[in-house]
Amino acid sequence: MKTLRTNEVILILTKLYDFNLGSVTESSLWRSTDYGTTYEKLNEKLGRTVMSYLYVCPTNKKKIMVLSDPELESSVLISTDEGASYQKFRMNFYILSLLFHPTHEDWILTYSSDQKLYSSVDFGRKWQLVHEHVTPNRFYWSVIGLDKESDLVHLEAHSTDGRAHYVTCRIQGCSESSRSYPFPGHIDTSSLVVQDDFIFVQVTTAGRASYYVSYQREAFLQIKLPKYSLPKDMHIISTDENQVFAAVQEWNQNDTYNLYISDTRGVHFTLALENVKTSKGVEGNIMIDLYEVRVSQCILKLQGEKMTFN
Repeated sequence: MKTLRTNEVILILTKLYDFNLGSVTESSLWRSTDYGTTYEKLNEKLGRTVMSYLYVCPTNKKKIMVLSDPELESSVLISTDEGASYQKFRMNFYILSLLFHPTHEDWILTYSSDQKLYSSVDFGRKWQLVHEHVTPNRFYWSVIGLDKESDLVHLEAHSTDGRAHYVTCRIQGCSESSRSYPFPGHIDTSSLVVQDDFIFVQVTTAGRASYYVSYQREAFLQIKLPKYSLPKDMHIISTDENQVFAAVQEWNQNDTYNLYISDTRGVHFTLALENVKTSKGVEGNIMIDLYEVRVSQCILKLQGEKMTFN
């Protein structure tokens, strides 16, 4: 069951899973306009469609998108009135994931089951191929204030030789001649990270990994860890407060990581905390809870003595 709320409207998608068949056999979409007191079943408005996912546009809550079950058909149902009515559009590919643009409500990137990246500028009514052989979850919209074009996309794609490259292009004209390759040479698969002011990639040579960072779209520089550090794995945890928190697994660590913190440009790192216990998410990513604690200067009196600490 998935629940989405748009102002006073609440939408709930329920699915019936048949364990014998190993698939979803029925689904229902429910809508409430009185904060969940009563619900209307919308299946008649959607036709005989088994639904798999429900999305709300993050910049316009009135726009709803429902995806059909890809095992039965490939279609998308679109609503522009908070789910009261829907239009159905057929598709010639199967959607695995969606990424909405941070400011343009009708712009969407979608990743297909055959590793192709598509774009839409009319909220899913029509789709255009952007790039083939794209790495899963390694595509990003442009960042406001850093990228010149709002329709620019950053992605990691594989060339004919099987190597991964960092590619940028505009969604409406991503031909080979219009593509840019900001990092010279190939990168490790699933290493591209575009986050806030920073872009990170990894390159492994002769079994040893090197990490590179671009700050505010400047040229890439190699990340400098302390000389005693021999990393075999690195994950970007946070890029808040104009610095980078990274989890680095040393050659002698198995289920723990060391936390490092960088300078403003994300180039030079210093050790912040050793042997942090981690867990892995559903996609194998490292899970570390990081909390910011703001402490003001305090004055305590203990047995007549004044103590000041930060």
